[in-house]
Amino acid sequence: MRFKDIVAAVLIIIPFVFLLPVQTYDIANPMWGGVPFFWWYQMVWLVLCGVLFFIAANLLGRKS
Repeated sequence: MRFKDIVAAVLIIIPFVFLLPVQTYDIANPMWGGVPFFWWYQMVWLVLCGVLFFIAANLLGRKS
């Protein structure tokens, strides 16, 4: 395996590590702009997942 393949795999695994254990972020506080923590945590990860997957795809040389 190339180093780029390993980095891409790690980038793809990161969101699963932080989003699968729902009980760690299934809370209402702290609120940010009137939005409970649960919702803004997921919105932040939505953007981060897109960025991480984009970087992983470019590392693997996949063009879409």
